[in-house]
Amino acid sequence: MSKDQHYLYRELQKIEKNNTTWSVSTWRSLEPSFGADVAQAFRDGAVAFWRRFCPVLVSEGASLNSTPFQVIFGLTGLAIESAESTDWSNNLSDTEVTIAFRYAMHELNGYPTWFPSVFRRNPTVIRDLLLAEIDYELSVGSAGQDISYVLYDLNWSGEWLWDSLAPELLSRLAKAEPKNLRSLQFLTNVVQGSSLDGGMIQTLARVKAMSTAPHEHCAQWFAIWTGVAPGESLPALIAHIESIHADDERSKFVMLVLTQLMGNRRSRTSRTRLAYRTAQHLKTLYLLAHKYVRSQDDVDRAGGGVYSPGLRDDAQDAREQLLSLLSERPGKDAFVALSEIAQQHPSQQHRSYIAMLAKSRAESDAAGAPWSEEQVREFNENLERMPHNHRELFDLAVLRLLDLKEDLEHGDSSNAPMLADVGSERYVRSYIGNWLRDLARGRYSVPQEEELADAKRPDLRFHGIGFDAPVPVELKLADNWSGPKLLERLEVQLCGDYLRDRRSTCGVFLLVYRGHRKSWQLLDGTSVDFDGLLLALQERWGLLSASLPNAEEVLVIGIDLTKRTTSSR
Repeated sequence: MSKDQHYLYRELQKIEKNNTTWSVSTWRSLEPSFGADVAQAFRDGAVAFWRRFCPVLVSEGASLNSTPFQVIFGLTGLAIESAESTDWSNNLSDTEVTIAFRYAMHELNGYPTWFPSVFRRNPTVIRDLLLAEIDYELSVGSAGQDISYVLYDLNWSGEWLWDSLAPELLSRLAKAEPKNLRSLQFLTNVVQGSSLDGGMIQTLARVKAMSTAPHEHCAQWFAIWTGVAPGESLPALIAHIESIHADDERSKFVMLVLTQLMGNRRSRTSRTRLAYRTAQHLKTLYLLAHKYVRSQDDVDRAGGGVYSPGLRDDAQDAREQLLSLLSERPGKDAFVALSEIAQQHPSQQHRSYIAMLAKSRAESDAAGAPWSEEQVREFNENLERMPHNHRELFDLAVLRLLDLKEDLEHGDSSNAPMLADVGSERYVRSYIGNWLRDLARGRYSVPQEEELADAKRPDLRFHGIGFDAPVPVELKLADNWSGPKLLERLEVQLCGDYLRDRRSTCGVFLLVYRGHRKSWQLLDGTSVDFDGLLLALQERWGLLSASLPNAEEVLVIGIDLTKRTTSSR
């Protein structure tokens, strides 16, 4: 190397105002000041140099705090060559791949832009070289000293390497716990952010959480465990917290788990997997957080000037983020969870606020999604619209069945007298299925007694066009069934059998009354007429809904074939 090359590199850095990486590829920027020949000579020298120099790795004695100019000049040569040819890495030999790796380990603020293509050229060589440097970093690390070397770069700019390294890193974690907490976090970030099977992570996290001594490390493993298997981890977490004797230590441990799970102000992104982001698990975590990270002890930073956020600040943020995640979730499960928190929260003030959130959640879900311009036009022309999801299909199914109810109970050409003499559900189902099919207008199909995987056969199922989320309809001739049996069919048959599929969350319980029975006796011994029976069934659904996580809405519709005046549903 020459002093001239060193001088030109520094000038190039000034021209490009580049102080974030060592690599600079825009050599032509030298031409206006130094001429084309000098710029070309600088380019040729840098490209030729990188192959002739072999950088020393940190594991071989290189300094972590300084970079020799030979390495910087070689990085510049690599940057120039890779920028001038899109497939340059395909022509590298295994020896050149190894040399390029050594340069990459010295780049400033992450990996060079050409490093992914070198990895694709020979992934096995790069993986083994990286693992050797990781092993060295772990061997020299200590609990109180953070090292910014290969794990740091791998965590922040090497996501494309994670799938290749994750199985080996998981194996290393199983054999030995890193001494340094940040090293543990970097390793587990790679493992969790990879496509590694969650069951493998669960197995290791379970063992580590139950056996690791330092609170900081134990909290990390509990957070990882909760990310992949919250149903298993949360009872164990609660038991572990209760086993800690000192109140301040319990509080600190919960704060550590929360911040590992949710992230913090300095590194907001958490690589913890998201299995815990269900309504019930979020509810459990939020109540646990409020029990040990009490709102009355929160640190109020408002108006206090500049400050550095600490563990308590991050834990408060994480606690409130859990509530935000829950309140923003659509669906019945979130409403039920918020309602339960409103009853169980230790603070009366918070109960009122969370009850309001539950009400807002219900209002938002009831409003449905905004209509598109196409849907508005379609509704203007046809007074209905093509359903595009399960909820819209359910709404259309209900409208159709209410149209049928109106036709049979009040229509001038009603077939109610004929149907009133039919005692077989099969024939009534056939009539209703054909009526619904004739009014489908290409918006749905309605097969009858469609056989499911377990040989169960719902009477009718509405199927949408272009999506797979059927709406089941269970038909009963009310005269043929007792009150308790109808309540049992609603719970077991419609809710238990036909709404257990994740695709189907809404259904209809359709009763047809022929006038052959005057009253039904309910479970409490009271006797009701047909309207009272419908009300009892709808109330029964209200009681069941909290215990049926997949079922969001069931509507009981009654068709009274004896009526000629306004009827109720």
